[in-house]
Amino acid sequence: LLLRFRREVASSDIAEALGEALVDKVGEKSSNEFSSFMLDMVGSEKLKVGADIFITCKGEKLWASLTEGKKDASTISIKGLCPAVFAVYLGHKPVSPQAKEGFEKGFAELE
Repeated sequence: LLLRFRREVASSDIAEALGEALVDKVGEKSSNEFSSFMLDMVGSEKLKVGADIFITCKGEKLWASLTEGKKDASTISIKGLCPAVFAVYLGHKPVSPQAKEGFEKGFAELE
């Protein structure tokens, strides 16, 4: 999953929004843990225009990295987190309809 920011966004806003969207999928404790993980991974007060966050999963392990800081990927393992994160962006009620639309367009171009 690639999240590209078209405007400057406070890191805390990103972490809080993702955490809130995950509560009903993984519970409050895991949601808070993921929010803290994202805030630590971003490592700055704001993401600038054009910054990218890459999220990939294998099993219960989630990797996240960003281009802005050119850091190595950070990892977290929480049962059910990977499908929950993808459902938040690609499910029936995505937190960002634009992100889902971009994913669908990109996927269609692979054919």
